[in-house]
Amino acid sequence: MRVLGPFEVDGENGPIHPAGASQRVILALLALHAGRPVPVSALTDAVWPESPPPSARNTLQSHVARLRSRLPTPALITLGPAGYRLGLPRSHVDALHFEDLTRPAAGPRVPEAMALWRGDPLPEFAGEPFRGIAARLVTLHRTLLVRHAVSLDAAEAAASLQAVADADPCWEDGAVALAAALAATGRRGDALEVLRRHSDAVIDRLGLDPSPRVRRTQLTILRATTPPSAGARPPAGVPVAGPDTAPASGPFGSEDPAVGVGAASTTGRGSGVPLRFSSFLGRAEEQQELAALLAGDGPALVSVVGPGGVGKTRLVAETVRAATGVVWVDAAGVREEDLTEALAVGVGARVAPADDPFTVIAAAAARHRIVVLDNCEHVLGTAARLAEALRAARLVVTSQESLRVDGEQILRLAPLGAAAARRLFCERAGAPPSALVDEIVERLDLLPLAIELAATQAAALGVAELHARLDDRLELLNRGPRDGDPRHRTLRAVVAWSFGLLDEPSARLLRRLAVFAGTFTVTAAEAVTAAEAVTATEAVTAAEVAAGALAGAGDEAVTAAEAGAGARDGGEADLPRARVAALLAGLVDRSLVVRDGPGRFRLLETVRAYAAEGAGLDRAVTEARHAEMMAAAAGDLDRRMHGPDQAAAVREFDALLPDLRLAFARGTPETRVRLAAAVYRYGYRCQQYEVLAWGRAALDGPPHPDALAAAATHAWGRGDLREARELASRADPPGAAAHEVLGDVALVACEAGTALRHYRAMGGDPVHRVSGLVGEALVLAWSGRVAEATVVAGEAVALADGTGNPSARAEARYGLGEALGDIDPDRALALLAEAVELAAPVDDRLFRAAAGTAAVAVRSRHGDPGPALAEFREVLRLWRRAGNDTLHAAALRNLLVLLARVGADETAALLDGALPPAAVYPAEAARLRRARAAVAERLGPDRVTALRKRGELLGPVRVTEEAARAIDVLLARGCG
Repeated sequence: MRVLGPFEVDGENGPIHPAGASQRVILALLALHAGRPVPVSALTDAVWPESPPPSARNTLQSHVARLRSRLPTPALITLGPAGYRLGLPRSHVDALHFEDLTRPAAGPRVPEAMALWRGDPLPEFAGEPFRGIAARLVTLHRTLLVRHAVSLDAAEAAASLQAVADADPCWEDGAVALAAALAATGRRGDALEVLRRHSDAVIDRLGLDPSPRVRRTQLTILRATTPPSAGARPPAGVPVAGPDTAPASGPFGSEDPAVGVGAASTTGRGSGVPLRFSSFLGRAEEQQELAALLAGDGPALVSVVGPGGVGKTRLVAETVRAATGVVWVDAAGVREEDLTEALAVGVGARVAPADDPFTVIAAAAARHRIVVLDNCEHVLGTAARLAEALRAARLVVTSQESLRVDGEQILRLAPLGAAAARRLFCERAGAPPSALVDEIVERLDLLPLAIELAATQAAALGVAELHARLDDRLELLNRGPRDGDPRHRTLRAVVAWSFGLLDEPSARLLRRLAVFAGTFTVTAAEAVTAAEAVTATEAVTAAEVAAGALAGAGDEAVTAAEAGAGARDGGEADLPRARVAALLAGLVDRSLVVRDGPGRFRLLETVRAYAAEGAGLDRAVTEARHAEMMAAAAGDLDRRMHGPDQAAAVREFDALLPDLRLAFARGTPETRVRLAAAVYRYGYRCQQYEVLAWGRAALDGPPHPDALAAAATHAWGRGDLREARELASRADPPGAAAHEVLGDVALVACEAGTALRHYRAMGGDPVHRVSGLVGEALVLAWSGRVAEATVVAGEAVALADGTGNPSARAEARYGLGEALGDIDPDRALALLAEAVELAAPVDDRLFRAAAGTAAVAVRSRHGDPGPALAEFREVLRLWRRAGNDTLHAAALRNLLVLLARVGADETAALLDGALPPAAVYPAEAARLRRARAAVAERLGPDRVTALRKRGELLGPVRVTEEAARAIDVLLARGCG
């Protein structure tokens, strides 16, 4: 099987041709994993990248069966618990054989690997995961090209590299290698032209400056006086990554022999500005801010503070690199008692036994423009004393924690922005941008070091494989630069260094905070870390510390936090509740906990992963407390969902969702039922089918009417009315929620009497009563009893306005708008617009989409169809986002009528075929009959039948996409 170029399969008796694109996708993906199982989900995602149909698994089985019949040995493809497997050795798939041949460092197998390359891999497969695999193979091929060129003479090397370098002038390795080869043959002008084209391409296409490596190569070629003689190897002086290749001073020069590279002490503790040969991305604003803090000639103390791996050292280095008179002292590995000596060596101070070292160092430091103390989080005490002594100097400190001395200006360095993080990963990994890349960098907290480590692994494993293994990030991301700081060679080492600086109470708190999946409050942190009751005095103390220390308000608050964090609690399992806020403040100051909006905090994912490993025996207790707290919080929010502050309740539900999800997964059966019941109203209004499904998963616990209603609503939204009715009927007594679901099921099944009975049983809570009245009004209106419907819906509006609840007010206006749709269209449209405006701020997707659908239906029946078509695009998007198949189908029926009205007959017939069978009320049935008859008359029965069959095969999701495109065409033509 060959994928390095067009996909080809050879059997014993000649080429094998899989039938159709789907079979080719399946076979290609199996081939790329030959000998290993490929999950069914991965295959379905590859075959149907947009949205797999409900029958995806069965259809996949059919494709595989037909594929087996074309292979010389059908048993080559087997199905096991982990997925489908192609039983071929790796040497029978050219891409895998190519990878295996490139694993040795170099040698005679490189030409053999090169011979396998026929062109760009997998050209016919544009989507994931093929795109990422192809990018990895192209990167590997390019690396091999450069490696192979070194073994050739200069002319051959230049010829082998020229075509690929021309095709992608942004390829840095290729440009540098080609320039070296050309320079080695004496073609210095051509070599410099290659580097100029590369530099222009990087600036124009990527918005980046050429790397220092490229600039050094240009300078070396320009300075060369005689052509080198060694094949493709670079001429003497063409840079290889390493500090010795840098000039001894910045572009402005240096008059002080103790400045720059020459300032390195024999111990390595004082050195020049660290050299980096990779590009520097995403920190333009921070560079400007730091430069502004250091501007002028007066003294300054600036601390660049942030979590490990965020790029503090690199930011400072890039900002001060061009300045003269810079001394750089790296405190990593320096003990607290040795820091003074290290700084003395760095600034060139000679301290005699009788001298005050701080005075002598301060005098020497004043002769330099900038002094940098890098990596100071473990020597903060001495660093703070040195900062006090160096008041006349311009001192920059990098640390995970501030010095907390007078006059200190703090620049808190946050993780990269999403766009910069994506660019960093793609540049380092040689991978194209994709949704997987976005998720990878997000899960790595947008931290540059973690992204660099991940990109290294992605180049070997591929983006998809890296993404699949990120849960094991602490073991996976372990290939940092060998010549770099040992603390930065693995992700585990980065976090372990930070943890090692904590006292035991702080470390214990951090381990327990790992129980949270999302953000948390101080109160929530107390709930999972402290068991004893809190006294009034403790509550006041905690509140004062939270208000002061956590906001960074002043020295008193910081002192309280420091004192609390420094005390020991005798090794007890629980922390004193009154100390939690102070300890949390200390973790925030150490950049291990992040503030995430007013009063909320979170752990970086990497910190959480490391902390969770150390939870040990505390984990079960902490998780139980967490689950109980989440159930109680969800219950409180559920009550607020029916009040006037519904918007705040929805926002808090959204923020808690990751933790609610975790609590449900690891809770007891009783806790799971409580959670499923508490999220019912949130899930129903916001159409969150994930949380509604919790009701189904909680069926093994004690019965609860709202949990059963959640399960039933999930089935109703998925179109399974029979199961929805059965689940809701289990509630005993049923309660308002169960009556609502049973009423909704009967409503869409056109069982008017049953629906009315259930809706009229929804008493008690005024918001429930509003829902009952609206349901009753819909039954009456759709059954032709419009006058009665208008009266009932009017009662609902009056009652809803009295509650102040936004969803109730939106629902009531939707009901009245539906009732008035054919007798007073203008007023109906005004009411439906109000419903949308009320529903949107509380993320009530149900009635925002329902009111939007009703509005376009009214417009399509009464007036210009153009605006209705334009609005239908948004309605379709809302229903797909909501995930409610039942009401999405109802919207599509309205669209069918509108398409028939404007003469989009083929799309209307296609849509008709995709609609699932459904009962409809008389008025809607009449509209559908008229629309279908008009389409059949214009197209003819045979064409309609063919289109309906195609629509049935495509299904509602694909046909909705077709309909959206048809709407765009109609609007472009000025329909209406």
